Amino acid sequence: QENNALARIDIASATVKDIVPLGHKDHGLAANALDTSDTDLAANLRAWPGVRGLYLPDSVASYQAGGKTYLVTANEGDARAWGEGNSAYWAGDASKGFVEEFRVKHLINSKGWSGRSGDDLAPQLKALAAGGLLNPAVFGYCGAVAGNPGKCRDDDQLGRLNVSWTQGYRTDASGAPLKFNAAGVQDAAGDRLMYDALYAYGGRSFSIWGDDGKLVWDSGAEIEKFIASDACQAGAQRNIPCKTFFNSNHEEGGTLDNRSDNKGPEPEGVAVGRIGAKTFAFIGLERMGGVLVYDISSPTAPVRVDYLNTRNDWTTKSPAAVLAQVGDLGPEGLVFIPASDSPNGKPLLLVGYEVSGSTSVIQLNLAY
Repeated sequence: QENNALARIDIASATVKDIVPLGHKDHGLAANALDTSDTDLAANLRAWPGVRGLYLPDSVASYQAGGKTYLVTANEGDARAWGEGNSAYWAGDASKGFVEEFRVKHLINSKGWSGRSGDDLAPQLKALAAGGLLNPAVFGYCGAVAGNPGKCRDDDQLGRLNVSWTQGYRTDASGAPLKFNAAGVQDAAGDRLMYDALYAYGGRSFSIWGDDGKLVWDSGAEIEKFIASDACQAGAQRNIPCKTFFNSNHEEGGTLDNRSDNKGPEPEGVAVGRIGAKTFAFIGLERMGGVLVYDISSPTAPVRVDYLNTRNDWTTKSPAAVLAQVGDLGPEGLVFIPASDSPNGKPLLLVGYEVSGSTSVIQLNLAY
């Protein structure tokens, strides 16, 4: 997951044949809009040129259509990190860990990174330079000028978004970082990195890929747009407007917009099943909760057909203490059981929830 790639393995010979990089999606396109701030307490979806999303899928499933094999990925996103709980690492010992996640407002602070030392500044980043700049040619739309990020750094703009500091800065032909001075001018004596792009975690989507690892279809911004719409209803009775709890967390209640600066609803688990002549994908949203159901019979034109979210209590601050009343929290693993293997002769979906520790059995009343 953290390497944003697929491995192609020959099972018979137990040999890794290839590593296929998944690349990124362009959040500068309207179709890939996202909400980047958790402080405006609203669903504010917009395009952000220069921001790219690393797919970083957590779960992968496969199916056949038209005689070809396709892969379905739930693009949760996850940063590379180890040793983050070791105080020696944050004190400056790079041998004790590695953390690549950093908030944009700290990455592009015109004063540099020194103010984050001993807090959340990775020693590896500190050794690389003293600060980061935004390329005005790319980020001028939110106020970036030479040597100053302008309003791009504000909390209601890009400031709160968590990104990888390891990618996006300008390098020479060998891959070594080019240095700039505080005024934004390239200078061999400079101590700043110039970021031409910012790489966020996860696609906030699910994707369909060919068996060659090439992207066939991606849901773009559809998941966040759906959650922010009147059409999305949560709760066992489907009477709780999702938009009231847009991008909420699964570990506490009353957290509208809480995950927008991270990975949004976090599509994590995926299962694929055939019912009649059609194939469906079931996508579990770890943070927002619930399971999205898509008809993926046509790999290039999936259609959303349902959303199943049984969480009833969205306001209790510590829902883990009253799980029976709250409902299912944090879908992690999903398994589809076809009618032919089902104990009641109906297709079923089993969902394991990591926060509530519960398992639900959902009967799928879809007939074709």
